[in-house]
Amino acid sequence: MIAIMALGTALVSRPDPLPAEQSSQPRAAPVRKLSYKDVRRGLFALSKIQNAAIVMLGDSLTEGGPWRELTGCPSIVNRGVSGDTTKGVRDRLDDVLNMRPRAVLMMIGVNDITLRVPKETTIRNYQAILDRLEDSGARTFVNYVLPVAASYGRRRMNEEISALNIAIVGLVAGRPHVTPIDLGPLVRGSNGYLGEEFSYDGLHLSPKGYEVWRDAIAPSIAEFCAL
Repeated sequence: MIAIMALGTALVSRPDPLPAEQSSQPRAAPVRKLSYKDVRRGLFALSKIQNAAIVMLGDSLTEGGPWRELTGCPSIVNRGVSGDTTKGVRDRLDDVLNMRPRAVLMMIGVNDITLRVPKETTIRNYQAILDRLEDSGARTFVNYVLPVAASYGRRRMNEEISALNIAIVGLVAGRPHVTPIDLGPLVRGSNGYLGEEFSYDGLHLSPKGYEVWRDAIAPSIAEFCAL
């Protein structure tokens, strides 16, 4: 009994390792944290789909739509990335064009506003995206940025969204292979905000919101769906 207690005492009273002892211990390499965008792009890189007739391109609003199920088009792929900006889309455009799409349907820009990206930077990125898409020969459909609902925490964003959409109108003008799609009149209430029934949090779309979007692009999907 005495021996056991002595051993216990010895274990408890053992001094902490000296700095020299500590420094001799191998240190584990820091774990690299992947951002959500990195994960999405990594998954895209693993895709076995080499060709796609239609690419849905954008941020979380695009990502949230199960487009194959919604449209019934088997040759459509979803390249939406939650939180993405115009710069993010510009940076990953090669991945999209490598699939040689016949049509690209894009909605992007609301996160530029949320992150307070200077409007001039957003417009410059947008113009570069449209130039690349046009050069590729793909037919481009640009969805104007949707308004937010009155219940959204930053509902004053709608002024900036309207200003961005006006700028996009100018960027699209004169481009014969670029077609604008304005869902605003279909989902905006009389107060000018996104109708509450079309969103579940004031920003992201509800099933009813995706239904409106799907029906609005149905003719374009039907035209370009076949490979």
